[in-house]
Amino acid sequence: MDYDVPKPEIKVVHSKQANCPNVINQVLHGIEEEGLPYSVEESDENNPVELAFRGAELSHLGVGIGISNETVVLHFIKLKEDQPLFIIPTYSNEATLRAIGSNAARLVKRMPFKNLDNTELS
Repeated sequence: MDYDVPKPEIKVVHSKQANCPNVINQVLHGIEEEGLPYSVEESDENNPVELAFRGAELSHLGVGIGISNETVVLHFIKLKEDQPLFIIPTYSNEATLRAIGSNAARLVKRMPFKNLDNTELS
């Protein structure tokens, strides 16, 4: 059995300078609520768009979330690096932070996104 095979998971990459554990936890709860696996990594990078794109590159599912002190970004590998899917501020309410995590999972599951005010989009 090959234990080095990468797992299919959403990659959440946060800046080492990011001091926002509640933001990270809420995003992860959103992914968990949709039933998908994830992994969390730290990076010296501080640009959330680059963090998210790097996460998408590392993810076998092609979905990454980048988190800095100011911003949370959801990216998909098939998009241009400078054109992420969603960008929200870290001061967003908990429901919005969970919704961006849910949307990462819903992107993989090909389900309608939650609006970032936590309602369904069609």
